[in-house]
Amino acid sequence: MLNRFRRRFDAAVATRVDARMDARIEEASATMERAQRDYEARLGGNQADFSYLRSEFDRIAPQVAALEQRFEWLRNQLDLTGADPEDALVRAQAEHERARIRLELASHYEERLRRLEAESD
Repeated sequence: MLNRFRRRFDAAVATRVDARMDARIEEASATMERAQRDYEARLGGNQADFSYLRSEFDRIAPQVAALEQRFEWLRNQLDLTGADPEDALVRAQAEHERARIRLELASHYEERLRRLEAESD
């Protein structure tokens, strides 16, 4: 009698509870699939952004390193602790002028390249 009751109870659980759980599992599975697609789409966008930022960093890093080296060299050259303030000012102005001229030359070079590219198109 106990075995028969147990079989009927198992059958009732199988038809009622399992059917409800199967629907919930399917619903959760569909939700997980949507979340996975959304995640992959966002990840793709972030990877593209990261690639752009990495390329910009790789492009700028040598320039920043060169500027840091130049500033350190200038700091050592100016060594304001024992130098005359007027002398330090003259050195700073001269270095500023040299930097301005270099930037001007780079600007002219870029303008020339731009014109050449425009002519070739």
